[in-house]
Amino acid sequence: MEWAKQTMIGVGDWVGGTSIEDEKIIGYVDSMDAYGTVKVMVTQSDRQEAIGSIVNSKRFKLEKLDEYTPANESDVLSLMDLALMTRDQLWFDELGSTLRSIQSKRQNGASKESTGFKHGSARRIKID
Repeated sequence: MEWAKQTMIGVGDWVGGTSIEDEKIIGYVDSMDAYGTVKVMVTQSDRQEAIGSIVNSKRFKLEKLDEYTPANESDVLSLMDLALMTRDQLWFDELGSTLRSIQSKRQNGASKESTGFKHGSARRIKID
């Protein structure tokens, strides 16, 4: 079963594990070769100097991370910044669609709240 997880890793996948130097890393796969060497662009590490650089690892030392679906607007905006930094047009466009969907849901929810009629909320005023 562990072998099946390893073969599913591909370029662009988010992975966690250890580098060849035994640093704990999280990042995305930049490239791979036929010998099992994986180059990972590090976004988090226990060694501060590794963050933002590409480190080597072996395929068996990495595990593919679960897909992350951003739930709120600020998360999507942060990911859009990352897509711009990595110049990933397709990912940026997908995130833009997700952002519009979240904003639409928020606006629809707000309009339902403001247009709803509540019984007993009106007060009568006596005018002399």
